[in-house]
Amino acid sequence: MDLDKNKKIHRKWFADKKKLLFGLDFILVLIITFSTLYLFDLVPEEFKNVIGRYPDGNSKELGGRGEMPLSIKIPSIGVDSQIYNPTSTDVNILDSYLLKGAVRYPGSALLGTSGNVFLFGHSTGFKIVNNQAFKTFNGLKNLKMGDLISVFSDKNEYTYKVLNVKLEGVDEALVKFDVTGKKLTLSTCNTFGAKSERYVVESELFNFKPIAK
Repeated sequence: MDLDKNKKIHRKWFADKKKLLFGLDFILVLIITFSTLYLFDLVPEEFKNVIGRYPDGNSKELGGRGEMPLSIKIPSIGVDSQIYNPTSTDVNILDSYLLKGAVRYPGSALLGTSGNVFLFGHSTGFKIVNNQAFKTFNGLKNLKMGDLISVFSDKNEYTYKVLNVKLEGVDEALVKFDVTGKKLTLSTCNTFGAKSERYVVESELFNFKPIAK
């Protein structure tokens, strides 16, 4: 009886060891493969700078330091878009994410923290476009003081109240990140494809609530 019992224990031990070694081998191969691709610059730029809508190396909530904005809705003008969070300020990378939706400028504030959350996106006067991201911030110029803007993290909804809407030249449309309070600034071009003027919407946090599950 004891001999049979010992045989079973040894078989289980060898089976567990085999599974562990297989798992370690798989992880090792994965690391070597990715490292080789990275060494020869074969890793797509998107994976170097952004994984999904979250910046590389960060979670949805950053340890009490704020939350990543993931989507935005402005009912009064029909805006409803995902938000992307690249970590690079390279113009080509930012432009690539503008083709997907709204973009949070790297270095601007996170939701729930003091400072200025800066979001920007395309807009166009064309009624028909192949890529709907070109309409991300359509109607921004029609916002009025007191209108509400909802920005969502993974767990919470942050509602901002519009303070003002301005049309500024490209040299004037400088957004300050180091501000008092919890602010949100939205920006879009006046004419699709033109970089001469920007509509800039400034707002401040009005309400905060968990998203109902």
